[in-house]
Amino acid sequence: MENSGIDVAAATKNLITLYGKMEVEEQVNFYDSWADDYEQLQKLGFKNFHGIDGSERMLKIAESKGLYQSLTRWILTSDEPLPIEPGSYDLVIVVGGLAQQHLPWDILPEMLRVTKPGGFICFTLRAEESDHRRKLRASTQELVNKGLWEKVVERYVENWQKDMLETGLSEEYADGVVAVYKKK
Repeated sequence: MENSGIDVAAATKNLITLYGKMEVEEQVNFYDSWADDYEQLQKLGFKNFHGIDGSERMLKIAESKGLYQSLTRWILTSDEPLPIEPGSYDLVIVVGGLAQQHLPWDILPEMLRVTKPGGFICFTLRAEESDHRRKLRASTQELVNKGLWEKVVERYVENWQKDMLETGLSEEYADGVVAVYKKK
């Protein structure tokens, strides 16, 4: 990753440590620390942050953190690619977006397109089986088989997020999966 400004070896080690070994409580504390100052990704070696979300409110919250160089309101679909040049990012993260009735599972090639060679794609998803999750997993494996990326780590996380009900958040937690891939 020429001119990326990050230490790729250190970032890889830190991502594997974060998602491969941390206990749930440690992860919750890690993410809670992001809510205050978002400096944790900077400590992992990442310095240049751009946020994209379909929600204006989420973008306002992100703006209040003072971390992002740019924020863009965009609804990503397989028909509406990101307004980003190919190979722009060292790390692309989608947290909670690759869920049924959220982002379509077939956006993975678009995530790859905007990631630099040697960069990382990190995403989370619910652990329970569904048609959407099966299609997403088949798509991730297809990209591995084509030699476009390699799995760095995939980790099952108990009590990952509060369950969503039609009436709002439940007090019960759903299990999830965190996956990190490296673009070849």
